[in-house]
Amino acid sequence: MSNPVPEGDPRLERILFDETQIQIRVAELAQAILADAVGVQRLRLVGVLKGGWMFLADLARAIRRQKGPRVLYEFIRASTYGAGIKQGGEDLRQVAISGLPAAIRGDHIVLVEDILDQGFTLAAIRRQLLAAGAASVKVCVFLDKQLENPSAAVRGIRAGLVPEYVGFPVPDRWVVGYGLDVDEEFRDLPYVAIAREEFFQK
Repeated sequence: MSNPVPEGDPRLERILFDETQIQIRVAELAQAILADAVGVQRLRLVGVLKGGWMFLADLARAIRRQKGPRVLYEFIRASTYGAGIKQGGEDLRQVAISGLPAAIRGDHIVLVEDILDQGFTLAAIRRQLLAAGAASVKVCVFLDKQLENPSAAVRGIRAGLVPEYVGFPVPDRWVVGYGLDVDEEFRDLPYVAIAREEFFQK
C-alpha cells in the first residue's frame, strides 16, 4: 500500500495503515481475544507505556462493544533502548521495568504492546508477570516487525516469544503513529506511517 502522507511531512515516507484499517483490525483482535477467554470471569489488560496506550484504549473499547468479560487495566513502564537507538546484530539490551501490577496471582493477562521488535522488552515483562503468579500471559502486539538480519540471540528470543495476537506485520523500517514515536514525535498520528530514517540518525 502506498498512501500519500496528508501532512506532507518530508520525514514521513508513506502511510502503511490508515484509520479505517486500524479500527477494523482492532475489532478483529478483540474478537479473537474473547474467543480464547470463554469462561474467564475477568481479564487484565497490561499495557506497555508509552507506545501501547492508544492501542490498549481502542482494544478495551472493542472488547466492551463485543460484550466481553470484566476487564481491569494496568500500565507498565519499560525502558529498553534508553537514550540509544536500536542497532542491528545486538545480542542483549538491559530492560528496566516499573509499575508491575500487584496481586495478579491467578489472573489471566493480555500483555498489550505497540510493536514487537527484537523482543527484549516483552520477554522480560512476560517473565516477571508469570513469576508473580499470573495464570496465563498472552501477548497482543499491534505491529510485528519482520527483522531482516537479527542476531542469533534475537532469533532465540523471538522464537520463544510468538504473540498470540498480531495486528499487522511490518517491514524492518522505522514506523510511527498510533502510539509509536521517533524522538517522542508522531505518537498522536491516527495512522501508521514509515519514517525516513535519515532525518533522525545522528
